[in-house]
Amino acid sequence: MKTKGLTIAAIALWSQQAYAQQFTVVDVTYTHGPTNTTDSHYRVRPQGPTNWRAPIDYASGTIHMHVEVFTKPSTEGTLWNFCFEGTASYSCAGTPSYRTPGVYISSQPFSRFYQYTMLDWSKPIRNVALILKDTMNVKPAPENVGAARSMLFMPTTVRIVLTIVPPGGTYVPPGDAGVPADGPPPRDATVAADRAPAADGRAPDTTTTADRPPASGDTAPASGDGPSSAGLDAGSSTSRNKGSSGCSIAPAGGIGPLWLLTVALYRRRRRDA
Repeated sequence: MKTKGLTIAAIALWSQQAYAQQFTVVDVTYTHGPTNTTDSHYRVRPQGPTNWRAPIDYASGTIHMHVEVFTKPSTEGTLWNFCFEGTASYSCAGTPSYRTPGVYISSQPFSRFYQYTMLDWSKPIRNVALILKDTMNVKPAPENVGAARSMLFMPTTVRIVLTIVPPGGTYVPPGDAGVPADGPPPRDATVAADRAPAADGRAPDTTTTADRPPASGDTAPASGDGPSSAGLDAGSSTSRNKGSSGCSIAPAGGIGPLWLLTVALYRRRRRDA
């Protein structure tokens, strides 16, 4: 009986640990500029476990993206793609776009990451690429868009905190380091499962969709570039290449030509009748 009691207690303890706590994979404050980035990528070493599948299945959880913008050279729409780079592939999440300094908060289920199934989450993540983009899913590095255009986006000083919460877990946000007093209040831009950003990121939309992993006008990264600010949703986005190592996904939209042709034929038949 005593043994049975100890077994139950051990299972309960294991269960609590398994639903464990979130972990912070990135917490970095830096200035994203042309001298310390390549193709608008800034890479950092990840923190946390080397296996995101076991004993806790973090890769079936949610990423919470906390972006504090301290300085920004213009009001051009800007968004981020965060790409997890493994040995043979990468997978990305994205944020909605913003135009002014402030605190921007968004989240996205792992299942809606760009190239989620292409990465072996049981293997160590080598780097996390922090990729700054415009709302057209373009990486505004000088080598991609020229110095004049690039200066509208960088240098920009930011703090980026990426927190991974397992299924059933509760997100505890980090404290703000402090943004300019005239900056906007925090925004909660939780990814909308029914919308999708470009596989390389997109832009101005407080909602995230899955494969741009950005917002309305968001884009996603490639080879470390992935979604856009609207989230990642392969079903509602299309893939395209921008710059040297990037892929983007933009949401599909608009009225299809086949539908227009059908309407025209229907109207003609009614007129002939």
